[in-house]
Amino acid sequence: MIKITFILLFITTTSSLLTGQEIRKIDFTVYGQYPVRGVEYLPVDQTAIALGKEPADPVRIVTHSLARMGPYTFKGGSTISFVESATKSPVAKVRIPQGSEKWLLIFIKNPRHKDNPETNLKYLAYPFNDSLAHLPKNRLIFLNISGKELDGLIEDKRVKLDKGESGSFRVQESLPINLWTRDYSGERLLPALIKTYTFDRNHRYLIIFFPPVLRGSSDLDVRFLSDSAEESN
Repeated sequence: MIKITFILLFITTTSSLLTGQEIRKIDFTVYGQYPVRGVEYLPVDQTAIALGKEPADPVRIVTHSLARMGPYTFKGGSTISFVESATKSPVAKVRIPQGSEKWLLIFIKNPRHKDNPETNLKYLAYPFNDSLAHLPKNRLIFLNISGKELDGLIEDKRVKLDKGESGSFRVQESLPINLWTRDYSGERLLPALIKTYTFDRNHRYLIIFFPPVLRGSSDLDVRFLSDSAEESN
C-alpha cells in the first residue's frame, strides 16, 4: 500500500512540474561571422513533447555573410541546442532570455574550442532581441562582441560603445560614423569604423563588431545588417 501511494505521489508531482514548465514558441533567424554549415536543431524539444507536442524532424540552419537567414521556429523551453548533422555532436547551445519570442542568433567561433574541444563547444551563439519593439524601424543598434571598447562620434554625438548592445540611434538618409579602438598595448588609437552610411526609410539596422579575422590583428570585423520593418512584422 505504501509503495502504491509513493508511486502515485511521484507521478502526481512529476506531472505538476511538467505542467508548470513554460512552453515557448520562438521565431528566430541566424547570422554567422563565418559560414555555419552542416548544423541542425530539433524544432520541438523533449519538454514540449512531454507535454503533448508532436515531435518534428531536425532542421538544418545555414548562415549568410550579408543577411539574416531563416526564419526558423522552436517550441520548448528557453534553451536551443545545435548539433552537427553528420555526427549529432553538440556544437552550440543558447539560452533565450524572456521578454521576446523573436530573436536573431549570431554565431561566432569559440576561441577555446581548438585547444580544448572536449569541454568547449565549436560555436558561441549570441541571442539578439530582434523584435520591432526592441529595434524599431528607422533605428540603428550597435552590437559589440569584439572584446574591444569603442569611442568616437556618430554624426556629431560623442559615444562610447562598451561590450554588448548599444541603445538605438535614429537614422536619416545618411549618417557619418567615426569609431576608434585601442591597440593590444592600449597605447595607440586605431580606426574601427570610419564611414558614412546611407539608409532606406522603414528599415532597421544592426552593425556588429566581431573579433578580428586574423589572430593578433587589431582590425575588427564589421558587419552591416539591414532589415525591412514591414517584413519583420
